[in-house]
Amino acid sequence: MKNIYLHSLGCEKNTVDGEHILAILQKNGFNVTNNPEEADVIVINTCAFIEDSKKESIDAIFDHSMYKKYGKCKRLIVSGCMSERYKNNFLDMFKEVDAAIGIHDLEKILEAVNKDGFHDGEDNTEYKEYGDRLNTGSKYSVYIRISDGCHANCSFCAIPNIRGGHRSRKIEDIVKEAENYAKNGAKEINLIAQETTYYGYDIYKKLALPDLLKELSKIEGIEWIRVLYQNPVVLNNDIVKAFFTIDKVVPYFDIPLQHVDEEILKDMNRGKRAYKFYRNMINRIRSYDENAVIRTSLIVGFPGETKESFKKLIKFVRSAKIDRVGVFTYSEEENTKALSIDKPKISRNKKMMLRERLMRAAIEVSEERLERFIGKTIDVLIEEKEDDNKFIGRSKYDAPEVDGCVEVYNENNYDINIGDIVKVNITHHTEYDLIGDLVK
Repeated sequence: MKNIYLHSLGCEKNTVDGEHILAILQKNGFNVTNNPEEADVIVINTCAFIEDSKKESIDAIFDHSMYKKYGKCKRLIVSGCMSERYKNNFLDMFKEVDAAIGIHDLEKILEAVNKDGFHDGEDNTEYKEYGDRLNTGSKYSVYIRISDGCHANCSFCAIPNIRGGHRSRKIEDIVKEAENYAKNGAKEINLIAQETTYYGYDIYKKLALPDLLKELSKIEGIEWIRVLYQNPVVLNNDIVKAFFTIDKVVPYFDIPLQHVDEEILKDMNRGKRAYKFYRNMINRIRSYDENAVIRTSLIVGFPGETKESFKKLIKFVRSAKIDRVGVFTYSEEENTKALSIDKPKISRNKKMMLRERLMRAAIEVSEERLERFIGKTIDVLIEEKEDDNKFIGRSKYDAPEVDGCVEVYNENNYDINIGDIVKVNITHHTEYDLIGDLVK
């Protein structure tokens, strides 16, 4: 029996692909190992979203090629967005790689483990189901992809060129997957896609996210349902209302705004809705619950960004009291429309300075917003045990991996376990994290 090791990079959507690959291989007689030194076959599941992610993928390919050169490994295979994006000459670029597959037919991995070359699948016009996944993360908090591809065609983004147009899964398939995770102990499901708010429009001819949430809320054992990656233009009143009226859906809004200046958003091909529209949207969300968390991602250094347009970003983060902010520097990507924008380019050093300034403002707001939890008792999902008296967890206001955590002190030695949702009285906070005492 051959040992397979998979090294996955990039976002959790790519992780899902990697877990399908592992399940396909395991079902066909391969043994999955967590140690690359034991592997007969190594698979690098790559990312190619921006320049930094491409560099990370290239480094991973070269690093793992050493196991083939000096170790037990006999075959090095590449999957994911990078091999898909450059499939026409990928194997010419990386002589160390024996075989590669794209993202449209993951079952091609069975050909790649035995035969050299690029094993491509036909582009999908519908969502392709693969059945089982070999979960590589927490059993208590899991990601479930509800669609693939994207319809938006933002001028800076390469994703539609890589993953194709938007393709939704059927509600019954998503519910079945969630039920299986619930039976295995999952307390939280995190719904992911390139854009979750557009879910269902291709197969149900309507924005069907509220319908999906209603069905998922019926699953016994699931306590929290979190929706990530929401498009601000598609996030209409019905979808917002669903977050506050459907049981188990947490008041967490992950809305990548990218910018707030009207001219820049126009050049980004993200429509004309800008600063005022976004402020009204956030006010509408918090009219339901002032504790609702807003997370966003913003891009600095886009062509044509001026001092005035950057100041709008700072002002917006502060005045809208954005709880969580991820800041990216603009990355020039081949075959994207932003490359043809005839406006002043911003140097890498200047981009990094702008990012630092915006992050400082975001940290100040984060600390200010966390103050509202001091003295309150909140639910926390326990994820780690540091010792008998200290645990690490997350509240429903924190998404896994990208947000803060809650340090939980168990001075009374209550009996708690990883995966429990417990009551914690919040006493302090840091820039991003909460600190509190376990209560009964």
